[in-house]
Amino acid sequence: MRYIFSSLIKAFAAATILVSGTPAAAQYFDIYGDANRSLPEAQEAYDAMGDEASKAERSKLTSDLIMGLIGKAKYKEAHELYVENESLDLHVDARMGAVGHGLVAFVTDETVKADYIAQLNQMVVSDSCSPCYARTFAAHHLARYYFLKEDDLAKSITWHKKALDLALEDLAPNDPARVNFAYQYAAYLRNQDLQAAGEAVRFTEKLAFELLPRDDHLGWLYVFLANALIALDKGRTAEAADLFGRIADIGVKEWGPDNPQLLSIYQNTAVLLSRLGRNQEAVDVAMMAENNEAYSDENELAYQQALVARLLFEAARPEEAIDYFQTALTIFGSADVTGRDLARARSDLANILSIQGRHGDALALNHLAMVEYAKLDQTTPEWRERQTLSAVFLARAGQTAAAAQAIAPVLEFNEAGLLDVYAQDQDRRAIASDGTEIFRDSMLISLLNGDHERAWRSAQLSVISDLALSAATFSYPGDAEGFAKALDDVRLARNAEQAARASFAEGDGGSAELALAVTAREAAEATLRQGYPDFAEYLRPQPLAIAQAQALLSENEAYLLPMIYSDRVVTIAITLDGFAWGQSMTSLFEARSLISSVRTSLDASLGGEDKFDVDAAHTLYRYIFPSQITALVATKAKLIFPAGGPLAVIPPSVLVTEPTGQSRPRYLIEDKAIAITPGLGQRQLARTLAPKRFAGIGAPSLAAPPSDRAALRGQVVDAETISALPSLPGASEELAALKAAFADEGTLVLSGAAATEKAVRAAPLKQFQVLAFATHGLVSGQIAGLSEPALVLTPDNANKGEDNDGLLTASEIGRLKLAADWVVLSACNTAAGEGQASPTYSGLARAFQLAGARSLLLSHWPVRDDVAARLSVATVKNSSRGVERSEALRQAQLAVMGDRSLDGAASPALWAPFVIIE
Repeated sequence: MRYIFSSLIKAFAAATILVSGTPAAAQYFDIYGDANRSLPEAQEAYDAMGDEASKAERSKLTSDLIMGLIGKAKYKEAHELYVENESLDLHVDARMGAVGHGLVAFVTDETVKADYIAQLNQMVVSDSCSPCYARTFAAHHLARYYFLKEDDLAKSITWHKKALDLALEDLAPNDPARVNFAYQYAAYLRNQDLQAAGEAVRFTEKLAFELLPRDDHLGWLYVFLANALIALDKGRTAEAADLFGRIADIGVKEWGPDNPQLLSIYQNTAVLLSRLGRNQEAVDVAMMAENNEAYSDENELAYQQALVARLLFEAARPEEAIDYFQTALTIFGSADVTGRDLARARSDLANILSIQGRHGDALALNHLAMVEYAKLDQTTPEWRERQTLSAVFLARAGQTAAAAQAIAPVLEFNEAGLLDVYAQDQDRRAIASDGTEIFRDSMLISLLNGDHERAWRSAQLSVISDLALSAATFSYPGDAEGFAKALDDVRLARNAEQAARASFAEGDGGSAELALAVTAREAAEATLRQGYPDFAEYLRPQPLAIAQAQALLSENEAYLLPMIYSDRVVTIAITLDGFAWGQSMTSLFEARSLISSVRTSLDASLGGEDKFDVDAAHTLYRYIFPSQITALVATKAKLIFPAGGPLAVIPPSVLVTEPTGQSRPRYLIEDKAIAITPGLGQRQLARTLAPKRFAGIGAPSLAAPPSDRAALRGQVVDAETISALPSLPGASEELAALKAAFADEGTLVLSGAAATEKAVRAAPLKQFQVLAFATHGLVSGQIAGLSEPALVLTPDNANKGEDNDGLLTASEIGRLKLAADWVVLSACNTAAGEGQASPTYSGLARAFQLAGARSLLLSHWPVRDDVAARLSVATVKNSSRGVERSEALRQAQLAVMGDRSLDGAASPALWAPFVIIE
């Protein structure tokens, strides 16, 4: 996928050059709100100018209007006005701006280009009111036209760094234009070094805090853009999409909906929608962008066609995609265009041809593309992406040894570099947009090449989960508790900063609040580095060898790692004494669609009518369990799946092994107990058992309970207060039954009015082996103002405050001190992610793990009050009698499934929400 900034150069780079607040130039600039004459005033004065106006007055008013237009990013109008009045004695900055923007955006004739460059060179040594702009302008545009044309990225970045240094040296300390020079450098740097670019973006934002005079200042648009790009690099696609939406709103307000400068914004919004899985919407937005092509040259027109083609491919419409790619290549060829846009189109088309089995055509086309990509430094993300795809083409064509050789340097860099970023950022998504796909592809290539160890290593890295990261804190020697707290402080500070940035972008918050959040995040990071300077060593993922993984499995267990590709499903299985892998070929993105269909049908069944997609669940089972896998696991009673990857959104228990020939389908859970693990390595950790057996919390005192005892825990819409949520009679009965399962072996129950946040924090929860919460579970955004998952407790109206509002949030849970061998979360959606589009298990699951929980019972969707009690009580009771936990849950699920007196019992939506995390 094309790196997003490259298509924003024309729209934004030129907009940020001739903007100053220095006294000598202030009368020309409106964009920063410091001008003596705004664009409307300049336009009014120009329109009122009569024929009797002197040449000096005409020159002055025309210069004012040109600079006002540039200040509002109306480059086409500014350039046309300059062409009409070139004979006037225009101010050097107005002339330079119009010539420069014409060169960048509108001039295609090579003779005119050469003349414009000569004019710029002459103006560079002129007595401009702002010499820094002249030097910077030359640096920017000469780099763009002489260096970027040759794909010499390093030289371009060097020029941008020089431009920033000149701006910091020449401009007044309070000049807002410094923000844009910093943004330019950060944005270009992103294509070379993601970590350094992140630091440059932070510097840009700090300048904005100091120098931009208002929160509605247009300069914030560039800060939003920089942060959107960094969010994208961190895998926070939803956050990036929100910021791009804000950027589009600002652009439409400033320039109008059909302005060509919005073209790249719409294009990139479409790319982000595609990454969020909203494929048809992405295609629609990309096609809509054609209304903004007024200034586009052949290269941009071809890029637009190629973009639509890529999005059609992601929407599983390959034949239409091929047509668009062919059109793009035709336009590129007619314009005699070269460069990475053309290379990208060739490579992406080669991918479709490769999937279709047209290997000769794919490899030939890809060879042409790689001639262009070979010019890039091998540390750049785009080179790694394309080199990996080339290796995949070779593997599909049967050239597995060549494929392994091609991907080797990419893997070396990713493991050495990106995993360091993972450890430093404490965020799985830090490598999600780049690293995990490369490791996934490495798994396939290595398996086809017969290198099982390399395949297994890559497979583990490709499904890195947030739970694996939080579990790693337990291995820290010495002050493990302090280490976990310092890490959580950083996580909370980063979440708060992201929330403040999103609030500011939406217009609800301000830059002052964001600045405070940034300062708090920096302080938390500094505390972590100072107190635990070697922290990254303990967070860096440590994949196991096959033999090490096998040694951690019992005789009755098998670990399965399914991987989803665009054209196949590949599964690795490991047992105590065996290793196997198998693959199932699919139609384009079929497995992705099957997973979505299964999950959607489960959600649709919550209303009562069973709409479960049996066919999709069975087809998915067949793909995940080819003959090689079923043979290895046939005698195993328990299957263990990873906590990461695309399959994490559904419990494996719902996979259908036999869809027909019976009164109902046969599910995988009927033959195998199932568990989820963040990593087999955590089984090695020895921990002290807490002295007491059971503590139960929940059944909060809320509104009157619903008349229907089958009400869902957490299915709430527009609740004005926590107290408006319905009480759950089943939760009270559930806690009593759970307590009874442990007899007099040391128990504690906090329910009803006693189940407050204050009481939970004061309770000695660290003393209990089993901890159960029976209440409403809420996901981020389910109630206004809720930005993270939470469990509902009894609000303390007598002592109102954030600490007693009745919501035990994920961040507050992370502050608890637990030593529980098992935490039972008998509530809704407790397997959900931390925020919008976050990975499964990154919310409450991670919070309880950080607090000290060793294994968890979680739910994937809203659970009926009556069924939640039956499942949790039966599971805990079975476990207390010595039954292994995953088997205890299996027995409880089968009991519900077989109870014909229970309305809807046969539907997986009823019996399958819970999973065991161990």
